[in-house]
Amino acid sequence: MQQFPQKVGGAAVTGLRTRVLPAVTAGLAVALATTSLTGVLAGSRWWGYVVLTIAVVVATGVGLHWLRRPPIVVAAGQLAALVGLVTAVFTSGGWLAVLPGPSSVEQLRTLFDGAAQQIRVGVPPMAQTAELLCLVVVAVGLVAVAMHALVVSARAPAYSGLVLLCVLTVPTAVSNRMLPWWSFALSAGGYALLLAVDSRHRRPTREQPARSGGNIGAVPAAAVAVAGGAMVVALVVGVTVTAVGTGRSIHPGAARGRSPGGIGLKPFTSLRGQLSAGDAVPLFRVRGLAQPTYLRALTLSRFTPGAGWQIGPLDGALAAHDETAERLPLPAGVATPVAGTTLQVQIEPINYVDSWLPSFGYPLALDRVGPDWRYDPDAITIFSDHRQRAAPYTELGVLPAPDLRMLRAPALTAAGGAPGSSVDPRYLDTGGVDQRVAQLAAQVTAGSHTAFDATVALNQWFTAPPNGFRYDLQTASGSSGNDLVDFLFTGRRGYCEQFASAMAIMLRTLHVPARVAVGFTPGSVTGGSRLITTDDAHAWVEAWFPGAGWLPFDSTPLSDGRTVMPGYVATVPDVASNTAPPTGPPVAGVPAPAPDAPVPAAPPPVGNPERTVGPAAGSKIGQGVTGLLVLGLLAGITPSGVRELRRRRRLRLLDAGGPQAISAAWDEVLAESVDRGVDPGVGESVRATAQRLAEEHALDEPGRAGLRDLVAAVERSWYASAGHDPSNRSRSGTSFDSDLRPTFDAVRASLVRCAPLTRPARLLPRSVLRRHP
Repeated sequence: MQQFPQKVGGAAVTGLRTRVLPAVTAGLAVALATTSLTGVLAGSRWWGYVVLTIAVVVATGVGLHWLRRPPIVVAAGQLAALVGLVTAVFTSGGWLAVLPGPSSVEQLRTLFDGAAQQIRVGVPPMAQTAELLCLVVVAVGLVAVAMHALVVSARAPAYSGLVLLCVLTVPTAVSNRMLPWWSFALSAGGYALLLAVDSRHRRPTREQPARSGGNIGAVPAAAVAVAGGAMVVALVVGVTVTAVGTGRSIHPGAARGRSPGGIGLKPFTSLRGQLSAGDAVPLFRVRGLAQPTYLRALTLSRFTPGAGWQIGPLDGALAAHDETAERLPLPAGVATPVAGTTLQVQIEPINYVDSWLPSFGYPLALDRVGPDWRYDPDAITIFSDHRQRAAPYTELGVLPAPDLRMLRAPALTAAGGAPGSSVDPRYLDTGGVDQRVAQLAAQVTAGSHTAFDATVALNQWFTAPPNGFRYDLQTASGSSGNDLVDFLFTGRRGYCEQFASAMAIMLRTLHVPARVAVGFTPGSVTGGSRLITTDDAHAWVEAWFPGAGWLPFDSTPLSDGRTVMPGYVATVPDVASNTAPPTGPPVAGVPAPAPDAPVPAAPPPVGNPERTVGPAAGSKIGQGVTGLLVLGLLAGITPSGVRELRRRRRLRLLDAGGPQAISAAWDEVLAESVDRGVDPGVGESVRATAQRLAEEHALDEPGRAGLRDLVAAVERSWYASAGHDPSNRSRSGTSFDSDLRPTFDAVRASLVRCAPLTRPARLLPRSVLRRHP
């Protein structure tokens, strides 16, 4: 009888060991399988997030198994830990850094929306944005939970290969690159290691001979259920994941002759993906381009604060190639004949598959384009209702080169252009734009006397080195809650999206019609042609002037020679170097600040999730881990704290004597028994309960003697009449309740010796967590 508790403890330790090794191996297998994401995400920082996520899930699972929790509780605890980790690392509004609140939920929703958009239009390998890293952490965490359920809880590691296959399916469906051989080898090795560990634990030993009927290799019913669910997940993911990355550009979604207005997709995610894609992919070969100029794919006319730039309606679209039409119409407000250079260019798409067909300048005619291509002259955009690989085509177009005197004509200063001009009002919309942006635009262009001079001054302000703007694919984090304000006042770092967006909005606040164009820089000269690659993806500003139409301005401070300086800009003195601007009427609607008026100060910081993952991510991870540890500590000590308070209250009653002492002593003995897994029977007498407790816990003789005395005291206290005083006395003549503490101590000491509590029982006492009669 004395050896029984030791056997129980040894079995508990052995059971824990049989779960720790499979749990760690399952986590290692997931980590090895995620190496296949190297073709989807650029860089290696994401690997640290993967390792941290798997470690949190595995540690949580092992801890809950150590506490002997059922599998459903283990899985729920792992999911809760994953939620805490995501909240801590990617949001700023969590309680104790790990418990999501309303603001955290909203931040996570924004991150998931951004991740979905980047997946749809991004080009692998994609930049490690906060949105994609958040999605990777959640996906890897869910995979780790599923693997733990299969390998540890259900003990069916063979079925975990389906989950690992899902991990390998994503990069092979998204990226055009082949899966690295070493990644496949590591994934296969992790799976083989899982099977080896399982085989080792299933091997019968001398203490556990093989059962008859071949049950050693039998698969539990829980394993079949979990494996069936994994198969369903694998099939669903395998079918749907092939759509990931197939929409890497904007789909107009418009049938012929219909307006695709209302499209809310953002092209900048595709732009950023191409710029950070690593090896340059050839897209076009261009012949006949006599001078470098931008290759426009589409224009964005609608700006929504918080959502960014979006394409406007294309309701003026007509057939891109019409045998009956001599020329394509020009944009509204362009005087004819157009002042500029007419050229005929042959464009050969190489690896370009999209629903937008790029063009130079103002297209006058398009040859050898399919019948499903349409052209909107106002947006200067050629589009189709589906993505396709276009055949080589020829563009007859004109590169505008307006006269500087025409651009500075007094008629240009009226708000929105010359009276009677046909510019669409949407190009002047500044709804929802922060007033600090308008004030800054007025400050930067102070002294500009025409709309054109204000445009050039603003352009030069972005590109002048003393102003501190820097081109970088990673934008600087901010704290104002407004990305545009953060970029202009504090960050001043980003790629072409930020620069083009900021300048276009600032121009609109000056009543200069403006929009953002997305396309490509001229590329590099190779023999008698130009080669345009993914490295040439770019965004710039187009400003509208009566007679001249839409003219390109590039506010991105590139240092690699890709910027095109139009002649009408090159001839203007550098106003950023304090050169006096030409005289002329003031820009209409622009307040004239004092010459020495200070630039608006940076806005006060308010809570806002980081748009990119920077150095602060490390501290957030530390806070998250600390928060998880604090929550784990609170969850562990709270039940034990309640148990200790109850014990002390009963012992105080016992020491005080009186009528409640005997009941307090008996209640505490019952609680000690429940903590050890033995509940009192319903309807059972006190003597029968004591007998069963002594046998179940294998009490020694001092403990049994103390239990007999305690039972006698309880029976006399409960069943004796009020005037029957002699029966409530011990042989020494003292009352039982005054001498009960040594009796109780003898019973409890015997319980400690013969049936010691396990760690889980001490941390989570059953007498607190589970009611007993």
